[in-house]
Amino acid sequence: MQFVYPQFLWALLAVLIPILIHLLNFRRVKTIYFSQVRLLKEVKAETQTYKRIREWLILLTRIGAIIFLVLAFAQPFIPSIHRKNIQNSGNLASIYLDNSFSMQNEIGNEKALDLGIRYAQDLIKVYPKSMQFQLLTNNFENIEQYPSTSEKIADRLTKLRLTGNYRNLNIVNQRQNNLVNRYSPNRKNQIFWFSDFQKSTVGDLSLLKLDSTQQYYLVPLRAEKTPNIAVDSLWLENPFIKASETNQINIRIKNYKTEQVNNLSLKLYLNDQQVSTASLNIPANSTAQTTFNFTITEGGKKKGKIVFEDYPITFDNEFFFTLNASPTIQIIQLFEKNTTNFIESVYQNESVFEHKKLNINNLDNDKLQKAELLILDEVSNIEGEIANQLQKFVQNGGSLLIYPNEKPTNAFLDFLKKLNIGNLKIVENDSLRTGTSAELLPPDIQQPFFRGIFEKIPQNLTMPYANAVIRWADAGENLLKSKTRQPSMSRFLVGNGIVYLSNSPLQISYSNLGKHALFVPLMYKIAALSKSNSERLSYHFSEKTIKIKVNKTQKNLQYELVKDKQKYVPAQVMRDDELTLELPEQITEAGFYELRLNNKVENIIALNYDKIESNINFYTPQELQSRFSNQKNVQIYDIQKAKNFVQTFKDKNIQYNLWKYMLIIVLVFLATEIALIRLLK
Repeated sequence: MQFVYPQFLWALLAVLIPILIHLLNFRRVKTIYFSQVRLLKEVKAETQTYKRIREWLILLTRIGAIIFLVLAFAQPFIPSIHRKNIQNSGNLASIYLDNSFSMQNEIGNEKALDLGIRYAQDLIKVYPKSMQFQLLTNNFENIEQYPSTSEKIADRLTKLRLTGNYRNLNIVNQRQNNLVNRYSPNRKNQIFWFSDFQKSTVGDLSLLKLDSTQQYYLVPLRAEKTPNIAVDSLWLENPFIKASETNQINIRIKNYKTEQVNNLSLKLYLNDQQVSTASLNIPANSTAQTTFNFTITEGGKKKGKIVFEDYPITFDNEFFFTLNASPTIQIIQLFEKNTTNFIESVYQNESVFEHKKLNINNLDNDKLQKAELLILDEVSNIEGEIANQLQKFVQNGGSLLIYPNEKPTNAFLDFLKKLNIGNLKIVENDSLRTGTSAELLPPDIQQPFFRGIFEKIPQNLTMPYANAVIRWADAGENLLKSKTRQPSMSRFLVGNGIVYLSNSPLQISYSNLGKHALFVPLMYKIAALSKSNSERLSYHFSEKTIKIKVNKTQKNLQYELVKDKQKYVPAQVMRDDELTLELPEQITEAGFYELRLNNKVENIIALNYDKIESNINFYTPQELQSRFSNQKNVQIYDIQKAKNFVQTFKDKNIQYNLWKYMLIIVLVFLATEIALIRLLK
């Protein structure tokens, strides 16, 4: 045991005062005469013995009170084995303060981030003024890679705000160790983690390797209750939006709470105007979905957002997206000889489709770059440069629909093999064979492709027939099948694009699909998916890179991302008509960003915070204790038990103060003295 103020121990001489009083307290005795004193002598002997014991006990309580009062003023303490390392100004203290959005959670009446800031502010006051600190946040700014004084750290703490960035603890640990090893090697440095230890973001703790030469202090800032609601996904019922018509958008909401959410009010905004509302009941730890109906009056790009209220986690109460109303879908129908008019009759009567019919020998690269859907209508020979161009078109994200020629060639099969369609076989077939073997089965309306096309298939529906001229392995997604279970039309994912392959031509002698009621919605859906395949409603920050179709194909153009008055120039690569942007680290706020070229808006991008942070599930102090139980250089503080973290830290690592206990003992002695005086008369 040591003392902060040992000079106060001289005051122990004050114990002589009650001793002297006790010894010199000779009170005058008044004599009373009695005729018979025998009985009085016996009483006197008993009274003097009792009084002597009482006075000695009172003396001891007074001496004890003075001794422990002096000790309290001297402030005794038990020093910690870590005291020298902490008070050594040559060491370095590295503080990581998690300022991700999950730190919006409340602990008592205080935000977790505000509590962490207060703890960090109090912590730096414990160290010597000459001590050097590192303050590391999720921002990973350059200033965080250098040690600073306590005054500069305190100033930065007052400016700290929440951010959409989150960090894996492995990365945090590496950054902290890099700094302390660079500026304070071969020393016992201190590393602090103030975080809610969210399981979805901090990573697998079993893979975390801590430096045994450093001392770690983990402070989980975790609330008792962790409720949250967030948008899980959003999609259009119809992939393209039409002006002056009723459109539908679907949304799925995830409830992370342990109790059901009733009557959650959802609002849909387009260009900052509320256009629709919905109400939703969501079971505990589950999802629910609803549909918004809305109408727009004019075409063009629309800024949309879904808004609801949820507290205390509010960063994910808005979900941003964009809609391209009445978009024009570029369709090129390639033919070799005269063909049927089935395809042309579907697309020419709708303003949303820009349909062109070209001889395949007249196809050039410029026309190909503008197309979103290519239709090979009974083209027999596809080889050489044309085959390479078509293959590149699909690989880059285009959609290709193929109706084969009545007499497929080996060159045609070789082209299909380059698209990774295997086990191809030419079928020798006679035309006008409309037996049951060629009749198609009704489509499976549960398939994602047919979602929104059919609500129900009539039982007595007469299906079209299709006599196959080619067959392939059952490898892709079969959209249509014959009654013999052979694929009649399949969808294949090739590179970034999609290939639709039919087993028969559209000639009436082979198939009556072109005249059937199924043909129009089938062709509409293929065209619509070709548009949605290249345009997305929204992006997340975790994607890091964004790919966008642009009208410009020139290289060395510099695009900008603009939000409000802030301009960002991302790293970018142009390949054909696809622009790849690398999101700058400076972009941390969700919302709408305009893609500009020479101050002209080319597109609008909706960015949202990552869904991973919406999963509010944390490591408990007990789980952390279990994980690091074998590492003596790790201390974990449960703030639910120890409300004052800094005082608990000082008691464990600097000195354990005993003056409070001394005062308690003083009060015990004084109470005992009063009891002796009053009760033992």
